[in-house]
Amino acid sequence: MSGGLSEETLDLILYGAPHSEHTSPVANENGRRESAKKHVTVNGCSKPYIAPSHEKHQNFAPELDDDEEEGALTDSRSDERDEYGESSRSTSSSPQSEQRTVMIRGLPDKVTHRDIVDAVKGGAILHIYLWNRDHTASISFVEEAAAQDFLDHSRAYGLHVAEKRVEVLWNDRQFYLPPFVRSKIGNGASRNLVIYNANPNITEGLIRQDMEHIHNLIVISVKFKNGNAYISTNSVHNALFARSCMMSRLTYKGMKIAFYPDECAEPLSRIPTGPKKVAAPKKSTPLPNRFHLLSMDGSEDEETEEHGALGTNLNGAVCWADNSVSA
Repeated sequence: MSGGLSEETLDLILYGAPHSEHTSPVANENGRRESAKKHVTVNGCSKPYIAPSHEKHQNFAPELDDDEEEGALTDSRSDERDEYGESSRSTSSSPQSEQRTVMIRGLPDKVTHRDIVDAVKGGAILHIYLWNRDHTASISFVEEAAAQDFLDHSRAYGLHVAEKRVEVLWNDRQFYLPPFVRSKIGNGASRNLVIYNANPNITEGLIRQDMEHIHNLIVISVKFKNGNAYISTNSVHNALFARSCMMSRLTYKGMKIAFYPDECAEPLSRIPTGPKKVAAPKKSTPLPNRFHLLSMDGSEDEETEEHGALGTNLNGAVCWADNSVSA
């Protein structure tokens, strides 16, 4: 290169002082980033500086690790950003045989998860998500066959939630069941938890407070029976996470926390389950004429004969029939 700059000076301008330990990324002719070589002066000669193995790529390694971690978190938790729960995927990414999610439309105002659980039968539930504003709910079953049977039954006999008839159809977005959740379900996991031999200080308010931080977890009900606390939730995978959290707390130390069967797994009823009808009040029937029996055929003659016989022997042989005064 023609000019007044030496090679060492040019290297110093381009690459910085030789004692710097960091490399700066530059683009090669293919557009890929490469670290620029640094030069050091040894005995008056400029030589490329080769970083030790522990210094190589130290600038890019954190970026790569962050990208990989972010990708892993995105893959595992991307569905948390979805409006109706984790692991929700469109039907385009799942075969038709994997349909397990139905949608219920036309729900009444102020409907609750408890109302939905009371109405849905035929199979264990994997996840429930409720949109009160849109009067719709998404119900995902553990088994695809249960979802199909529930849909067919609802179309044949109708479905009523909180005493209102609703519409049931396939959801456009199907809930994805991860293999590890499937394995847990095979070992007895459900959306319902039970705390055996719960201490007296364990209350419904305390349980709800300990679970309220779990994303998308809805505690439907907490009931106490025979010293045990039964907790109904809206999701299997969230119940798994809630159980792990509770077991790590000192509050529940020494207590066994397990799962109990889903009441929605009860068989479907073949009798239409409509709203309860209040019996209409019966029309008041007029009282019958108490003298109606006296007008029956032959009753007057018999009564006259009996009255005449009695009249001759009543009150000391005084005949009332002969006491009539003639005008």
